[in-house]
Amino acid sequence: MGEDLRNQEKVEKLYEEARSALSARYYLDAERFFKQALELLKEAKDESKASACEREIENVQKENASCSPVPAIDYHAHPMFRDDLRKNPGLFMAAKHFRLKDELIPKGLDDMLEDMDKANVEKAVIMSLDSSASEHWALKRSMLSNDEVAKLVSRYPDRFIGYGSVDPRRKDAVEETERCIKELKLKGMKFHPAAVSTYPNDEKLFYPIYEKCVEFNVPVQSHCGTTGMYFTKIKYMMPLLYDDVAVDFPTLKLVLLHFGVGGWHDQAMSLAFRHPNVYLDISGASPRIYPQSLIVSANTPFYQGKILFGTDYPFVGMQSWFKAFKQLKGFGWSEETQRKVLRDNCIHLHDSAPVSPLDILRGEGIDVPPGARR
Repeated sequence: MGEDLRNQEKVEKLYEEARSALSARYYLDAERFFKQALELLKEAKDESKASACEREIENVQKENASCSPVPAIDYHAHPMFRDDLRKNPGLFMAAKHFRLKDELIPKGLDDMLEDMDKANVEKAVIMSLDSSASEHWALKRSMLSNDEVAKLVSRYPDRFIGYGSVDPRRKDAVEETERCIKELKLKGMKFHPAAVSTYPNDEKLFYPIYEKCVEFNVPVQSHCGTTGMYFTKIKYMMPLLYDDVAVDFPTLKLVLLHFGVGGWHDQAMSLAFRHPNVYLDISGASPRIYPQSLIVSANTPFYQGKILFGTDYPFVGMQSWFKAFKQLKGFGWSEETQRKVLRDNCIHLHDSAPVSPLDILRGEGIDVPPGARR
């Protein structure tokens, strides 16, 4: 009798934890707690309560069939609306490339916030894209200004994390980078080398910007692989080019956007494997076309903390991403991997100090010149 009572108390405690997790929209935890309770009920041969518990599990699975199993952070989302696309030929062609239907493009910010809520996306990293120094007619107009991004963040500080952008060909590129970080309080910088026709390892144009980002310890996210943005050349975005950057700036937090999608994912993965401060963002593609090597590697210690969930919203819908993710059984990722990729890695990226290979050597008593920076 005493054992039955203890078993009942354990089940009640698990139900309480499951309800709390559901309230916080941690579906991953809620399902696990219910499953643990189900095992106890089956051991006790309480068929009636076991059947009720199975229904609870089914309800949890239905409720998050097209949303994140944890409150996610989308590392790559554009507050871009229907009217905006018609003002930017390159992005308009990108929408065509993604076969984006008009009804799936948000009309305004309320639509975006509603999409986030439905997908259980707690926060989104939003960014500008400055290509204002371009000589090409289709790229002269920037997609949001840094001030506009900062204004959106100030309106919704609990929903948005803002990144700035600067065309490295601008004479005031370094000053604008500092203004983004110090005055506008943006948390990182975003670059699209193809849109600015500049290689990411350009020592004259990009390196002074990286210096400033290292100084303020803010991440840099930069495109690699192919792109749906038209009127650009992808030769500027070969992932291998970023190896120079990672070697020359060993404490720069560098996120390779789109994981080298389009055939260069092995290059991108080799950089994340090699460099302690290089991460991969998996936005810009449906989970259905992710390379198997990326999916499998995410479950290993080498990559588990290096991959950031993102969609490239609205080009890839948040709900549609999670619907595909669930249909693919979450890639077989462990709970720990899902939690890290969908949420924790983004938090760690912004809150932690970068790993310093030079400090590691010094800590081990290995001689490193005092002025060494790389």
